Amino acid sequence: MEMIHVLQRIKGKMNINFRYYKTQFLIPLILGLGTFVTIVLQTLWKNGFAYGFGSSAILLSLLGIYDRWLWKWPGFSLLNTLPNLNGEYEGAIQYNWEGKDERKTVALTIKQTCSHIKVVCRFAKEGEKDSRSQSMHAYFISDPLGDQELHFVYHNDGSQMNGDTLSSHDGMNILRIQKTKKGYVLEGHYFTNRDPQTKGVMKVTQIKPNPRRDK
Repeated sequence: MEMIHVLQRIKGKMNINFRYYKTQFLIPLILGLGTFVTIVLQTLWKNGFAYGFGSSAILLSLLGIYDRWLWKWPGFSLLNTLPNLNGEYEGAIQYNWEGKDERKTVALTIKQTCSHIKVVCRFAKEGEKDSRSQSMHAYFISDPLGDQELHFVYHNDGSQMNGDTLSSHDGMNILRIQKTKKGYVLEGHYFTNRDPQTKGVMKVTQIKPNPRRDK
């Protein structure tokens, strides 16, 4: 019961999502850590130290540290199913607008913890004002063979200036995750809720991992 209370407090106070954790390892680890921390604290209490500290609070802190930083380091990464996509990417989108094939360059930034991921894209095309989109909801999908995709719903403020036609809109990207020797490549398609609806393909390549602790 104590372990259940700890997990509930973690989800409620620290906003940790256990979706990408390997529960077959996480639960025994929490039980083991809980037992170890309790024994250490009892020893310290008997010697007049660490009054006011509780095992649940310490477990909360340790899991918070793991979720924020340690999850992407070799060894620690065995407890989760995530690729470490943190970093900068460059590439392009290709689409058709009013019967013409068009292209825009993309600079994409990913910030990620073990529970959450944020994707920011900046689009540029000669003769038009740059536009920016930011993910509102992002998540990973894995198939039975272990191949993974990054899905994210985004909002773009548009760039209606000096004749630009890009209005404010929402959309979704579905990108396959491919690991290479130099980093990750994200490739797939997107669609929007514009009227008429627009859609296209995107491909970006990681140019600056942050930090370089790939799984």
